[in-house]
Amino acid sequence: MILWACIILSLASCTTGRRELTEKEMGAYLFVFFSDPTHSLFMATSYDGYTFTAVNEGRPVIDGDTIAEQRGIRDPHITRGPDGAFYLAMTDLHIFAQRERLRPTLWERDGDAYGWGNNRGLVLMKSTDLIHWTRSNVRVDQAYPETFGNIGCAWAPETIYDPQEGKMMIYFTMRIGNGKSQLYYAYTDDDFTRLVTEPKLLFEYPKPDVQTLDADITPLPDGRYCMMFVAQEGKSGVKIALSDSIHSGYQFEERWIDFEPRACEAPNVWKRIGEDKWVVMYDIFSINPHNFGFAETTDFVHFTHLGHFNEGVMKAVNFQSPKHGSVIQITRAEAQRLEQYWQEQSSKPRKSRFYRTDIPLDSIRLSDPCILADPQTHLYYMSGTSGLLWKSADLKRWEGPYEVAYTNPSSWMGKHPQIWAAELHRYHDKYYYFATFTNEAIRIDSVRGNVIPRRASHILVSDKAEGPYKPMADPTYLPAEKPTLDGTFWVDSDGKPYMVYCYEWLQNWNGTIEKIELKPDLSGSVGEGRLLFKASDSPWSREMQDGKETFNKVTDGPWLFRTGTGRLGMIWTSWVYRDYTQGVAYSESGTLDGPWVQEPQPITPPNYGHGMMFQTFEGEWLLSAHSHKEVNGRYVRIPHLFKVDLSGDKLVVTGEWK
Repeated sequence: MILWACIILSLASCTTGRRELTEKEMGAYLFVFFSDPTHSLFMATSYDGYTFTAVNEGRPVIDGDTIAEQRGIRDPHITRGPDGAFYLAMTDLHIFAQRERLRPTLWERDGDAYGWGNNRGLVLMKSTDLIHWTRSNVRVDQAYPETFGNIGCAWAPETIYDPQEGKMMIYFTMRIGNGKSQLYYAYTDDDFTRLVTEPKLLFEYPKPDVQTLDADITPLPDGRYCMMFVAQEGKSGVKIALSDSIHSGYQFEERWIDFEPRACEAPNVWKRIGEDKWVVMYDIFSINPHNFGFAETTDFVHFTHLGHFNEGVMKAVNFQSPKHGSVIQITRAEAQRLEQYWQEQSSKPRKSRFYRTDIPLDSIRLSDPCILADPQTHLYYMSGTSGLLWKSADLKRWEGPYEVAYTNPSSWMGKHPQIWAAELHRYHDKYYYFATFTNEAIRIDSVRGNVIPRRASHILVSDKAEGPYKPMADPTYLPAEKPTLDGTFWVDSDGKPYMVYCYEWLQNWNGTIEKIELKPDLSGSVGEGRLLFKASDSPWSREMQDGKETFNKVTDGPWLFRTGTGRLGMIWTSWVYRDYTQGVAYSESGTLDGPWVQEPQPITPPNYGHGMMFQTFEGEWLLSAHSHKEVNGRYVRIPHLFKVDLSGDKLVVTGEWK
């Protein structure tokens, strides 16, 4: 993540004078935006003003939950001041905080009294290099309690330098209680940490029943100021007003500036470098997926429609569905430094916001724990569901978690897939991350009332056990129309690598375990999957259906092993009525092709499952699994280790490892 406080080497430039740069020195553009799924900040660069590429491989550069009181940000706006510093202002608001379990209520305060998405704060940040930032949280209600103690919202802040006052002016949308949204302005201190004047009305729409919001002010070559803003009149859209003053006297024009038949918001105007052309960019929130629309003008009278991102001349390379952003000119050197910084950061595992050291194993909450004993680092690495990673020197005390799974946001997985049952495997001096990825936005089927999202086992790769793990060449390994999960790795007696995975019961109503051959470098699959066995083959997994006992439909968590006598076995998980339970099967041929014979009884106690096995650096074989119990309506899953004996013809679990 970006550093909040300026480091020592750049501290002097945070406080000493910096000259104002000219347009002739500009050679690139910076686009800042947020996304609804993350409520975090993204940055993208462009060298031609048409094609934008997100830094940090399309992931956030600032997590909203690290900087905002409401644990999320919206509506980022960036500008450069006359001191050469960058000023970044954002709305402190998370509209999905209840869904994400960040607060117990839908809104921060009562929706009837304060309106949709109510909030009271702004996030102000300042930087000299776009990498190291200072940050302040400003509560408008606390700064001016007598006048604005009852505000219903403080949204979409933007800043511009006022040469008459010699200060940065901040302007934003505000409403009192659940009243009408209007546009206000105030001034900030030089450090961009607080408001130094009480907010005043910036513009009053001539029709008193129309709400106005999302203002964007641009200085024009003739000395006037152009304000683009949103009027919620009929459809919500972009209108224009002009004035000789930066904060008053704006003359409203009736016409619409945007070219959208449906509602849009968040206009932002930016100039093309070296040309007398300005681009008007706006957020089309009324379409799915969200997109940005663009228009171009040379005189602020006539506007030409440029289409949408990737539906015209404007291109978004590695991101989709941006929300409420802004664009500024930057130098080529600034763009390259920003890109280089995030390229270096993307080659390192990132500490999550929950990172701790000296964590006991039973204090970690984790499903599907898989442990790799890495001979190169002589450390243990534990992965599982969530895309996070822990590491330990002794299996007793752990540090983490780290964020190590880097996916392609333009792939079928989308920007923020669910990650389940991640396993680490070392093969031919590289490390591979086998995991299940789910994109809830894509629905592939509906069976017996169950809506089935796009879900599949996939493989990422890294040169190091600690990651980060990144995609390889092939976008898919398994059929798009089938939900698959819990892929694991095995090199069979033919010397070929395979993925062994589950075909989920939700679609076929009798879960299976299957195999598919992998390319020699594991970058894709070869041919089609082949059935190994079905859930109904198990003698021990049971359930009640329509008052009758029958087989349980679930197949989860396969893991392959050989006994001391060379016998090929597989542990896998299902249910015995309400108990999550692990069993074992053996191949009579000694290969993946089987036939597979199921043992009659489970191998672990009830409510322990999804196991795997590894050998410690001392030579002891252990099985990791998670305990599975319901507490106050939620399942709690904790990693556990069991001692196993593989010396004979069968796997024997001898007791829990303490």
